[in-house]
Amino acid sequence: MENNISNQTDFNDNQTGIKPSNHQKYSRKWYVKLTAYVLILTFVSGLTFGAGYLSALIYGDRLTNGIISTSTQNADDQPATAQVQPILSDYTASSDISAIASAVSPAIVTISSYSEQTPGGIFGNSNGFYGGTGSGITFKMEDDELLIVTNYHVIEGSNQIEIIFHDGTTVAATVLGYDSTNDLAVLSVDTKMLKGKLDQIVLASFGDSEEIQIGELAVAIGNPLGPEYASTVTAGIISALNREIYINKNTSYVNLIQTDAAINPGNSGGALLNGKGEVIGINSAKYVDTGVEGIGFAIPINQAKETMDTILESRSGGDIAYQLADDRAFLGVQVMDITTEVYNSTGMRFGVYITDVIAFSGAEEAGIQSGDIIYSLDGKKVQNVQVLFDILEKAKVGDTLEVGIIRNDEILTLKAPLYSYKNIMDQQ
Repeated sequence: MENNISNQTDFNDNQTGIKPSNHQKYSRKWYVKLTAYVLILTFVSGLTFGAGYLSALIYGDRLTNGIISTSTQNADDQPATAQVQPILSDYTASSDISAIASAVSPAIVTISSYSEQTPGGIFGNSNGFYGGTGSGITFKMEDDELLIVTNYHVIEGSNQIEIIFHDGTTVAATVLGYDSTNDLAVLSVDTKMLKGKLDQIVLASFGDSEEIQIGELAVAIGNPLGPEYASTVTAGIISALNREIYINKNTSYVNLIQTDAAINPGNSGGALLNGKGEVIGINSAKYVDTGVEGIGFAIPINQAKETMDTILESRSGGDIAYQLADDRAFLGVQVMDITTEVYNSTGMRFGVYITDVIAFSGAEEAGIQSGDIIYSLDGKKVQNVQVLFDILEKAKVGDTLEVGIIRNDEILTLKAPLYSYKNIMDQQ
């Protein structure tokens, strides 16, 4: 017992003067090693960041230098033209607007249309013509012609049309056809009239209007108030989609893009662009009223392309809205939009009013009658005549469609087979 106490006392007395134990030495070595590791890691991270930053500068510069590479050479010896490429894969700031304007403005032309009037009239000139202006978009070069799309109301009733290009070159144009219900027209310019300037022609690129999102960047380019203000650029956002506006009982627009980018008289037929510089709409109308500002509308480009393709297939020079191909699916009704009189008597704000039913047609077979109002077709809401035509254009001969009918105070659903237009007309 005593020896144990003596040993313990000796241990306590030596605490202030003993050498560090092995455990204490290990603790200090661990701290030094940790500090060294941290310093090495910091140094290596700095090198990695620096290398990454340098790579970003090098490759970013290469990408930047190539974002508006527009040089193309058409196959089979077509004239060389520039095709606008998407400006950026992912735009991030409004500064991109200047790049969009620079790339796309040359593809926007001024359209001057002239209608023959009584010579000496207030609005006439010495040749007896009245002129108006709008905008157009060059979009395709094929064979010996340059193709331009614009609004139908820009060239409506004209006897003579001129195209004024970005550099002031002015040439005559021909109407290949138009669609009065969709307010679109396609014009053609003989490339022989652009001799020596073909390499300066720029063709716009079309985007996908189905991918548009509310709130994204929208850039409008057009020629408000005539060629003196050519290539005017305004910017805003996509304010809304699928808008419907009604001009009068014969003219209405559906599925429009709404934007707050300024659209003024003369902008009609010009381009509404996304942040990549792609055409997503054709500027068509503006809401004008006291105290209202920043409400403009454009036809979605996907919808416009369908009409343009139909026009280029027919090349009739006339209105394709009322041209029925012999093999076209035909319901067999004559219709009109809802008028004030029809609304007052039926209470229906939308739909199409049937004025006549064609004998031997699917409509007659289904029991549809004059005075009925079609409010739905094939399960889709029918707002007006244009929507009815759009649905029927996608249908095929032999299809049977469900037709939603309002008759007096009854709601009916009838099934109407579709026969070819020629088949019905041959029986009249």
